[in-house]
Parts: sequence; C-alpha cells; structure tokens
Amino acid sequence: MAVCICPHCKTEISAALAAAYSNDIECTKCKTRLEVASGSRAISSFCGLGAAAVAWKLSSGSGGDLGAVLPTLYAFLAFGGVSALVVLLTANLSNAPALPASEPVHEVGGHSGAGHGGGHH
Repeated sequence: MAVCICPHCKTEISAALAAAYSNDIECTKCKTRLEVASGSRAISSFCGLGAAAVAWKLSSGSGGDLGAVLPTLYAFLAFGGVSALVVLLTANLSNAPALPASEPVHEVGGHSGAGHGGGHH
C-alpha cells in the first residue's frame, strides 16, 4: 500500500487510515485536519465505474431466479472494491476545509411562551 504524506510537516500517514477517514484525517504530528484530494477521489470513482460496467456486462447474460438482480449486485460490489483499492494506492492528502464554529444559543428573557399559555394575547 502507498503511504500518504502530510503536506505541512511531511509526516507519513498510512493509506489505510486515509481511505478509512477520507474526509477527516488528523495528522499525528502537527494535528492538521486533512482529507483525500478531489483528484484522487475522481480517479478512484472512474476506475470503480469502469469495473462496475465490466462486471455488469459479464454477468448480464446469467439466467435463473436471480438473473435480473445479479448484474446489479456484482456491479455494486465491483465499484466498491475497486474504488477503495484505487484510493488506497493513489491517495494524495490536502487541507480540509475549516469546520464551522458553533455559537451558543441564548434564551431571550421575558418573551418565552412557557407560563403564558403559548398563544397571542
């Protein structure tokens, strides 16, 4: 498997960790929030779609009780397996977008509906 490199501190991050947490990877050394780059995601998606098309084509002539379901199942499994393997082999890391800051909600005193019946007077 390939090893991914943090773009900030050049620490090696395992490809399995990058594939498992592709949207929210934290560098073990500098604690920077990272994600798998969109180019790596696009490559893995196209490879997965190609594998799904091949699996569909190879299994579309099967007969029997499950003849209509098996091509979809095989295509689904091929897409998932091949795209995950391609991410493991080609993942590049980039900076993840900053998380939005949460703000506490303050209750406005004297205007709550509790105790007033909740309706207009």
